[in-house]
Amino acid sequence: MEMEPNGPLGDTEGAPTRSYRWLKIFGFALLAIIIIFAAISVTGNFLIRRLETEPDPHAFAPWGPGTSFLATESGESHILDIGEGDVVLLIHGSTGSIADWQEGVVDRLAESYRVVAFDSYGFGLSERNDALNYGYDLWLQQAVEVLDALEIERAVVVGHSAGALTAVNLAAKHPERIRGAILTGHGLTIDPAQMVPILPGIGELWAARRTVIGDTFSESYQKQAEEVHQIRGTRAAYLAFLRSQYSISFVRNYMMSSIYEDIEVPVLQMHGAQDQSQEIDSARELSSRLADTRFVAIEGSDHFIHIDNPDQWIVEVTKFVESLPP
Repeated sequence: MEMEPNGPLGDTEGAPTRSYRWLKIFGFALLAIIIIFAAISVTGNFLIRRLETEPDPHAFAPWGPGTSFLATESGESHILDIGEGDVVLLIHGSTGSIADWQEGVVDRLAESYRVVAFDSYGFGLSERNDALNYGYDLWLQQAVEVLDALEIERAVVVGHSAGALTAVNLAAKHPERIRGAILTGHGLTIDPAQMVPILPGIGELWAARRTVIGDTFSESYQKQAEEVHQIRGTRAAYLAFLRSQYSISFVRNYMMSSIYEDIEVPVLQMHGAQDQSQEIDSARELSSRLADTRFVAIEGSDHFIHIDNPDQWIVEVTKFVESLPP
């Protein structure tokens, strides 16, 4: 009498069937997730289009004395150029603009120096363009082109937060243009606040729910920020930049490269002792990678030292600039 196979050793058809069933479940689940994220993304982009009603930054006038639009090879920049003397180039952080510097330090710096600042592409009143690859390489190119267009041979570069990494790029890759670099609120730690907007689809919906992305500091700053966020492409530029910081190329070019070690000019690192965005320990770690640096911790200050403690910021900047060789 022939026996039927039975039990685990004899179940020759059940295992493939179960595997196929699980593959189908996994496939349907993955498809559902993709559809959900796509729907969220479409909704977010639809809401963003309703907020960003102005197609061109020229819809708004330049922001006060010394500001204008400057055309260069890579695009059009909204700039500030005021004062006389040695040049100090100011580069703002993400979501910022030249308004960051106008909050309390530009006029005072301009009493002693020629102060130049620009809105990075995608921010402020500078150009938005789908062809622009928002990030540090683009902003490095923009900084060099602004200096060239204004016929500035050398400058002391001051960068805040993300803008400090553009300053690092300038100092490392164009040392002939830079007398010294000041890094403010700069580190390489992950900001927990960025975890939600970097997610595809969810980031678009997150951005669409905000009239203004980033901090505001005064009534005039709030008005300017609201203008900026009416310009088409603003939120897309921010999300593109933010996500680029979590790419393999960013890790390779900044986290694992020798870019900090390549800086030969003097560097001043200024950091708020209570900085919640970039912890001070992260900033101190960078000091070991710099050949010629001085670290200053500003007690009672958070991420925006030049806004919440402009007096101390001006003192340290002036002391540093005056210590540099011609």
